[in-house]
Amino acid sequence: MPKGRRKAPADRDNSARRVSAEDKIARLLGMLLIKDLKKKTDQVPLLRSAGFEVSEVADMLGITEKHVTVAHVRGRKKRKAG
Repeated sequence: MPKGRRKAPADRDNSARRVSAEDKIARLLGMLLIKDLKKKTDQVPLLRSAGFEVSEVADMLGITEKHVTVAHVRGRKKRKAG
């Protein structure tokens, strides 16, 4: 970057959103874990049991944290009954 030139606001925003290598690997492994499941309600319990936090699962699947919590409880009940 030339001397005296400031970063554009967009450049600063992108650096704040950087994801660590460990987080990227964890997300990829999570996605591999659920790749054959069609329903998000089936994917949630599997990701949660793999150790992902509610917020991480919500971000990965593009759903709300509340939806993740409900799907996780329903998935546990489904396994218990089956």
